[in-house]
Amino acid sequence: ILVTAHPDDESMFFIPTLRNLLSADPKEMGAGYCPGESPIIQVLCLSNGDYRDVADGTIRTQEIYKACSFIGIQNPQTIPKDSSTNDGDTIQAVTVLDNGRMKDGPNEVWSTELIAQTVMEHIRKVVTSIACVNGKLAVQTKSSPSNGETQSWNFVEKKSMKEKPSQERELAQSINVNLLTFDQGGVSGHPNHVDVFLGVRFLVNEKCHITRTDSESVATLRLRQQQKVNTLSGNTIDVNVRAFTLKTIANPLKKYFFWAFVDLIPFFLVWLFQGLRYLIYFLLGGFLFSKRDHLLVSGIQLFTRTKTTSDGNLQCRIMNPYLVWRAMAAHHSQFVWYRRLSVIFSRYTYINDLNKLSIDTPPLEEDDDEYIASLPPVVAIKEDKSSPKFLFTPRQMNALREAVIPTGLHHRPWKRIYSLSRDGDSFIAFQKLVGEWNGKQGQQSTLLIVKTIEGELIGGYADVPFIVTASNTIGSASRSCLFRMENDVITVYGKQHSLCSKKIILDSTRRIIAFGGGSTGKSDEGFGMCLEDGFSRGTTARCEAFGNAPLVKGHGGVFDVLDVEVWGFVFGQF
Repeated sequence: ILVTAHPDDESMFFIPTLRNLLSADPKEMGAGYCPGESPIIQVLCLSNGDYRDVADGTIRTQEIYKACSFIGIQNPQTIPKDSSTNDGDTIQAVTVLDNGRMKDGPNEVWSTELIAQTVMEHIRKVVTSIACVNGKLAVQTKSSPSNGETQSWNFVEKKSMKEKPSQERELAQSINVNLLTFDQGGVSGHPNHVDVFLGVRFLVNEKCHITRTDSESVATLRLRQQQKVNTLSGNTIDVNVRAFTLKTIANPLKKYFFWAFVDLIPFFLVWLFQGLRYLIYFLLGGFLFSKRDHLLVSGIQLFTRTKTTSDGNLQCRIMNPYLVWRAMAAHHSQFVWYRRLSVIFSRYTYINDLNKLSIDTPPLEEDDDEYIASLPPVVAIKEDKSSPKFLFTPRQMNALREAVIPTGLHHRPWKRIYSLSRDGDSFIAFQKLVGEWNGKQGQQSTLLIVKTIEGELIGGYADVPFIVTASNTIGSASRSCLFRMENDVITVYGKQHSLCSKKIILDSTRRIIAFGGGSTGKSDEGFGMCLEDGFSRGTTARCEAFGNAPLVKGHGGVFDVLDVEVWGFVFGQF
């Protein structure tokens, strides 16, 4: 399932992958179909592209249908009942949504929760039409049971996934679903693209049940067929979800020019050399070459292919710019001059680099009491004796880990990155220390602790970097949360979900750090927590994104800061 933000994304960026999927051995991609059958490829576009005018939505919807037909994705698509025949049920292969909460526009913020639920609903519609039975596809009957009661398929709650299906009561089936979308850079940097990535990541890490095998971690959704009202018995389908993200090429020179010297020209030189050797072999009759050389010169590599790396990442190549041109030309309303140049020169016309989305792998479920009891105490990296003491005790550290930190980080040591009393109130020093930390592999998550003059401890967990780039300091963080600690009792806000996308804001001009949307309304009175004036004061208010009340008592949510600490979780040390 290709998940995009706008009509034309599939043609502008993903054609090398789609064409290789249409021609590749399904086993290579782990898809839910059998060799010899047509691949089941879905395109889910989350908006209809009506940014400039409402009428554009209908036009662009028809354009994506036409473009996908050029690519080879016919709409509707037939799911075969039997590989020996062409008979089967049909499903919509290209779905374009028109949701008022996911409108096209660079200033629109799409909820990660809504995106995850939307993709899950699409998975439910597709997967319940098909199932793997003895290695072959079988279409689930849409007819009602003999007793006249309605059948329905619903997702099982993540917490209930520990319980395995009873083989006596349920028919357990399994299907693999690959999600393909943008990475955290959004490929072109469009905010809607970034939000799609965050939504897919939220689905995989928060909505799926995560299990660890010897070789990899598996994210699974479970569908159960409910045949009777208030009855949970029935067939189940385990949907194994993998997500691949298209690598962003931020440097425009590399994206449109230098890539040819790195990827294209060397391939053609090797190809010409191999072809020359083959020609010489043919002219000489092969007498001057050994059998091994014969195999070498006859095995000329094709440019169009899919290559899998040892870490599960993929590279898809295609040499058909005419196809990309036709597909983009089908988006007539968008095919302006600079997009025509992009089709010719862009690396995405010829090569897609796909990275497998990493999965957070908790040892056990977060609510497992035995797991929490078995955790060793938090290990804090020691500092010089002259350094000020930490703002919290080891006991409070352990309580914060259990209540606030995702389980995937539970076994990592903690390191104090920044301390107001140790490093001073310079915003530049804060940016330097935290920025260096966020720039290292696996060290994007941080914990911000604030101690007020009144002795209250409040703070927030951020699962995206505070320091991203000099020009882009705003991030949407689905698993971020706020908390306050009172007498070792921790109250957490927004950890499970939010009504709208969360934001972590760092504004170097105004010298503020804030959690939340910062808008005002009936249920949103400002930032959930904001540090201002060089960390000397702060504010806290009711915030819709985190669902929190003011984190401090009295004073209208305004507080004076005594100390601030930023903690990180050391990657690669256990």
